[in-house]
Amino acid sequence: MLLMAMPFCLANAQSGLISTKKLYTQKADMSEYLAPGVVPEVDGKIVFSKEISAPGKSVEDLYTVLSSFAALRFEANAARGNWREPNFFKNIEYAKVTEADKNAGKIVAQGAEEMIFSNRALSKDYTHVYYRFTGEAKNGSVKVTISNIAYVYVGSQETERIPAEDWITDKEAINKKGQLRRISGKFRVKTVDLFNEIADEIEAMVK
Repeated sequence: MLLMAMPFCLANAQSGLISTKKLYTQKADMSEYLAPGVVPEVDGKIVFSKEISAPGKSVEDLYTVLSSFAALRFEANAARGNWREPNFFKNIEYAKVTEADKNAGKIVAQGAEEMIFSNRALSKDYTHVYYRFTGEAKNGSVKVTISNIAYVYVGSQETERIPAEDWITDKEAINKKGQLRRISGKFRVKTVDLFNEIADEIEAMVK
């Protein structure tokens, strides 16, 4: 893959974007991001999925949880945290719930957000990430899936959309020494963290 179109950019300082949500953190130990299957592939596509047990909860109960979660998590132009913090997060205008089927217990949303790698005094290192979120409620469990993941480099005149399959797989993100590559590796870390955080939040809500 050509690295000329590395999907990251530096933005000018922003202010007044304050909330309380805790988001992605960078861990010192990278071993979990190198583990087999940490970036799961289904028929050549990256698909993160988790079945969350919720004993005694009905489809209706769990659909209500998913609906409440998605309404807040995928609100367009929502900002959480402070831009000076490494975990600053901001949805962009394309974030929205696209399907809410109460009878089927299913919620589908378009994730569209700034994925933050680091913040410095007057700039931040980030990319736009897009993905499809699907939450499916059943009696006693919820299935959470993230698919159709892509990154957009917003720092050039020609915007390029890079599918996760071309960027964060073992082949693209891990070098011959078994280490994470400097650029694609950080996308892999943050994408794994993104899914884990969403799944963990929903799991906490259904308990």
